[in-house]
Amino acid sequence: MQIDILNHFIKAYEDAYSNDFDDSFKGRIKTLCKKLNEPFMHLSHELNKELEELVFSLEKNINVAIIGQFSSGKSSLLNLILGCECLPTGVIPVTFKPTFLHYSKEYFLRVEFEDGSDIITDIENLAQYTDQRNELKKAKNLHIFAPMPLLEKITLVDTPGLNANENDTLTTLKELKNIHAAIWLSLIDNAGKKSEEDVIKENLEILGENSICVLNQKDKLIPQELENVLKYARQVFSKYFKEIIAISCKEAKVKESYKQSNFEALLSFLQNLDEESLKQKFVKRKISALCEILDNENKLFMEIFNQLSMKFQIYEEHLTSTYEKFLEEITVVNYQILNQLKSIGEKISNEIFNCVKEKEAYFYKKSTKFLTKNFYVKYDYKAPFISSDDAYLAMFYNSDVLNKEFKKIKNEISYSFENIKEKLTQFVSSLEKEILLFKAEFSNIQKDNIFQSDKNFSDLRVFCNASEEYFLKDFKELLYKNLLDLDLFFEKLNLKAFANYENATKLSLSFFSRKINESRTLYELDSSEFVLFYPKKNEIYERVLKELNVYEFENLLIDKPIIAKIAKNFFEKNKILIEEKKQIIEFKKTELYKRKKQIADSRDLLKEI
Repeated sequence: MQIDILNHFIKAYEDAYSNDFDDSFKGRIKTLCKKLNEPFMHLSHELNKELEELVFSLEKNINVAIIGQFSSGKSSLLNLILGCECLPTGVIPVTFKPTFLHYSKEYFLRVEFEDGSDIITDIENLAQYTDQRNELKKAKNLHIFAPMPLLEKITLVDTPGLNANENDTLTTLKELKNIHAAIWLSLIDNAGKKSEEDVIKENLEILGENSICVLNQKDKLIPQELENVLKYARQVFSKYFKEIIAISCKEAKVKESYKQSNFEALLSFLQNLDEESLKQKFVKRKISALCEILDNENKLFMEIFNQLSMKFQIYEEHLTSTYEKFLEEITVVNYQILNQLKSIGEKISNEIFNCVKEKEAYFYKKSTKFLTKNFYVKYDYKAPFISSDDAYLAMFYNSDVLNKEFKKIKNEISYSFENIKEKLTQFVSSLEKEILLFKAEFSNIQKDNIFQSDKNFSDLRVFCNASEEYFLKDFKELLYKNLLDLDLFFEKLNLKAFANYENATKLSLSFFSRKINESRTLYELDSSEFVLFYPKKNEIYERVLKELNVYEFENLLIDKPIIAKIAKNFFEKNKILIEEKKQIIEFKKTELYKRKKQIADSRDLLKEI
């Protein structure tokens, strides 16, 4: 069952994407379109439809646009071609929708509306839909059908006049993208104006090499003036147009002056257009433009991923540049903590040493003399002592000097720990800020061209919206673990040292009191053999350090510095995570490299056609 499903899928894929085409121009274009439409390219519906229409356009008429400023005589010229006064003329701009002239055995008008509907009507009703002073249902395009042999292989396009208003100009420029050749119509006394040349330059690639410039109303000039105007126009426009001719629509309307109107030169240009060559150039130009759109989309995505990758590169460089200095700061903190622990021990030991006193003491011992034998003799001596309870009370309960001092030291060490934690947090916060900025900038990115891929942009938005999950979660978890390790170490330090100093004092006092008492016992047994124990200051100091666990923490702070170990783990794991995130980005870029190559191969194939 599963094999059947797999075979069915393979067959469906081959039917859709593995068709072989002949070596004709159309076949090679189909091959190119298939290449662009590979599944991983994720072409938009609009682009896929555009490719299909381009292939279909090879079987259709070529489009030749009539372009010019309003009132330049476009409608008069087309009326002459149509053989009847179909298009309205006037001193105000009236043609406000693109009008297409097609061949038919009889005259009629088809109107396409903005809502997708259309109607077929008499050509006499044309003015109702071309005059923008009329308020009718919004028309999208007008199609005039006429029994003119010239239109059997050519579709003429009457565009709204340039400079009439902004909307009409935009409509004209939009229609220019779908033409094979153009007739640039200008009034002869305005020929060569800079405003016209600027528009021509902007659309030079679209106009192509088979367009001509037609200067209307030559009847206004005497022969010498006409020669001068043509000379000037050729100087300005010859680099843009295949030919520059002067005509008179007014003279062409009258049989007697038709020949001198030079209208036949215009008709000759239209009749002698190389249709196949124009169709092929048009298709190649359009596909090239589509490849440019796809390439720009790919470059946009690549730039976005490069920006993200650069954020991690900068973050890594920041970690590397601050690593050694940060460890040095931790080393300083370690010694500060150790020295403060020792200072606690020194303060306690000094207080204990100051509490070592002497008191009058005595003991009885049998006399060894003959006359007093079996009698006990009293011996007086000075005995050392420490009143542990009194000393402890004096240090901590009857005076809060030491308590305040120890609290101050604890706060200083706590501040050092918080400072280390804050710096670790700042590292991740700096990355978090950049990732959130990235998310804010691109999580709602929209395509700005109808031919861009809906799926690619959708996938990018999903990716950017998940950037916290992809690129922050692991860093935050690592940070929290390291902060927890620091908190645990500080808590251990607190419990065994800072919160233990009173207990350590008690234990030290008890230890030395016991040793003093033991020495007194031995001394009283044999004063010649044993001496009384007087604790020295350094002995007290060493004992207090032991009870405060200072030697254990010296190992954890200096010999095997646990804070530095936590910091090293933070930096090393960060770099591992950075590499993992870069790999995620590189994987996304791999898709772009694949598309980039496909676009480049398609462009190379287009050049070979």
